[in-house]
Amino acid sequence: MAVNELSSKEFIYSALKDNPFQGVLAIDTRGIVFFCNDFFLNILEVNESDIVGGEIKEFIPNCRLKDTIAGGHYSWGEVLNINNKEIVVSRYPIKYNDSTVGAVLKTIFPDMNIAREVSTKLSTPHLNIGYCSNLHSCMDLIGDSQPMLLVKKLACVASRSMSNLLVTGESGTGKNVLVQAIHNRSMRREGPFIKVNCAAIPENLLESELFGYEEGAFTGASKKGKVGKFELANGGTLFLDEIGDMPLYMQAKVLQAIQDKRIERVGGNTPIDLDVRIIAATNRNLEKLITLNKFREDLYYRLKVLEIKMPSLREIPEDIPKYVDGLMKKINNRLGSNVKGFTHGSMEIIKSYHWPGNVRELENFLEQAVNYSDDSIIDINNLLVKPWEHHEEIKLININPGDNHFNSLIDKTEKDIIIEAIKKCNGNKTKAAQLLNMHRSVLYKKIKRLNIEL
Repeated sequence: MAVNELSSKEFIYSALKDNPFQGVLAIDTRGIVFFCNDFFLNILEVNESDIVGGEIKEFIPNCRLKDTIAGGHYSWGEVLNINNKEIVVSRYPIKYNDSTVGAVLKTIFPDMNIAREVSTKLSTPHLNIGYCSNLHSCMDLIGDSQPMLLVKKLACVASRSMSNLLVTGESGTGKNVLVQAIHNRSMRREGPFIKVNCAAIPENLLESELFGYEEGAFTGASKKGKVGKFELANGGTLFLDEIGDMPLYMQAKVLQAIQDKRIERVGGNTPIDLDVRIIAATNRNLEKLITLNKFREDLYYRLKVLEIKMPSLREIPEDIPKYVDGLMKKINNRLGSNVKGFTHGSMEIIKSYHWPGNVRELENFLEQAVNYSDDSIIDINNLLVKPWEHHEEIKLININPGDNHFNSLIDKTEKDIIIEAIKKCNGNKTKAAQLLNMHRSVLYKKIKRLNIEL
């Protein structure tokens, strides 16, 4: 039959049904499957008559399509395991007359190998210098809680825009991952992605790092001069991390560069035109810094055209199991381990802890747990490393209302915690330092300063 002999509905149905690259499955509000194309039939290894009319939970119990119907929200980039195959999918509700009448499950990539190939292509700019490779993608944005769904929605908006973006949130919440994912989905993904940590570069070098310098610009300058980060980012994205730690005098220069869309190298007088998108991130309260005259208000509004706030882990406890799953895959690949997960009781403890260091602290704890345990399913009650116990110890310390020596009280508290940690580790200071999440040299300095006798 020729295409022109098909009705529009038949044509659309045929295109969806026979699509070799994308799976499409739909359910009604009762969870009954009423459409399943050939792609999903092959993955599920069933006939159409077996699945259509059946309940979705019998075929893909973890697909969460009923959550989509109940909440009416969209989800993109989840990884489902179907018949031992990992598949990246999206979920969205079917609307009719402003009512949700069903939900659709669609695959985003045919398989994970193609997903990784596409991610690699998107994260590899054409320019060969000054860029970050192996950038994160939207698949690395974990979580289905309301705060994280909002983050993903705003990330989609930011990826379609050329406007400057400010990302805020506590340390360790994944601001870097978000920024890289936005660049990877933006129109500038083929251009360079240049990251500058404003807190890590000494003040006297920051200007030359950002703007570059000409030959002989200062004592010790390279005879060939140097290209700055703004120039390296031309045609792409310049990521100013820890922008809240940038000195005031440098803020003025950055503001001028953003406004004029051109720079001059240190020691030079030739304007260099820029085509750069600025994304900045900070864990500090910039509005408070403005009131303290430590951050320029005009720069703040230049950066905050768009804004995304990353939630802390304590704000999204329901997402913690997903973070644990994602981080464990990463840790297993890095260490060559084969840990499957944690006991139910262990996961409840992990979910209940407030994780002041957020995802970074969680990853540190998980890697320590893998190193200290020989079990494929870890019971964290058997581990030496229990950060929540330190938190409880600190909370339960009795404070004498008549003691005005606050610093002495802090020293005594710190001393007691260090002594207890060393006792738990049978005098092994290396293990005690790991237990306290500090470098061994730092522990030795504290032992000396606090006159701890061992």
